[in-house]
Amino acid sequence: MQFAQHGWFLKLLLAAVITLSGATASAGQNYARPELLIETEELAKILNQPNVRLLDAVEPASYQRAHIAGAVNIFYLDLARLDERKKTGFPLSQAEAEKVFGEAGIDAGTQVIVYDGGEGPSASGVWFVLDFFGHKNVKVLNGGFRKWLKENRPVTQDAPTVEKKKFTAKPSPERVTTRAWMEKNLRAKDVVVVDTRSFNEYIGKDLRPGASRGGHLPGAVHLEWTKFSDKLNTFKTADQIEKALNQRGITKDTKVVTYCQTGIGRSTDMALAMKLIGYDNVVEYSGSWEEWSADPRLPIEK
Repeated sequence: MQFAQHGWFLKLLLAAVITLSGATASAGQNYARPELLIETEELAKILNQPNVRLLDAVEPASYQRAHIAGAVNIFYLDLARLDERKKTGFPLSQAEAEKVFGEAGIDAGTQVIVYDGGEGPSASGVWFVLDFFGHKNVKVLNGGFRKWLKENRPVTQDAPTVEKKKFTAKPSPERVTTRAWMEKNLRAKDVVVVDTRSFNEYIGKDLRPGASRGGHLPGAVHLEWTKFSDKLNTFKTADQIEKALNQRGITKDTKVVTYCQTGIGRSTDMALAMKLIGYDNVVEYSGSWEEWSADPRLPIEK
């Protein structure tokens, strides 16, 4: 019994150290919640800790070419099931989430760190899905794999051996909106709908795979996800993020609904940027343009 209690104490102590270390470098950016990010130098220090699970959010081919040692590959778009998003608004079912994250070696006590190639949306998508299903102990590697490589840190092609764990999904339905909600509230004066895609997608000139029509949701403002990124696609300072939001009429009290093509990725990158600076009143339209554009009865603007 004493040994077991001692083991739990060490786990709690480790979690506290990781939280403090991840917050240190990002604190200089004046973020309200710097603990949502971890810097490359901090990750290097805790990479081999037994309670840390590193997730690589890129497509499998990129993961196989090279990744950070110990990383498990979960491609972010595999967490965006259109049938489930249409039915419940959830990115994927509760059972699927438990299977995917459990097989990745994640349970309630795991410190998860997510990264992608350095672009940002992929890692934010995995962060969002974990957070949506109740796993709050998750950080995003600021600058991702690109920054890790630029600093000449070690990489591998070896996939780790992972012990399956029990992941219990606890959904947060209030974090997403459905098509039905969007139809009723699209013109609500107290809601700002934000299209985080490229400007050419917004005006209908760029039709990406999965989109049935070009354009955007009626009344949606355009604020591309790249506006929140700096050099090496690290996040900009809190002041810069807030300025970009304020220029679109978004304040800390504004209810914001973000969307992109698939419901996770570019829209969740904006959600993460908002959470970083303490703008918590943000939800995802999980069906996003993929769902909305597919129904010719629904209005669009260009």
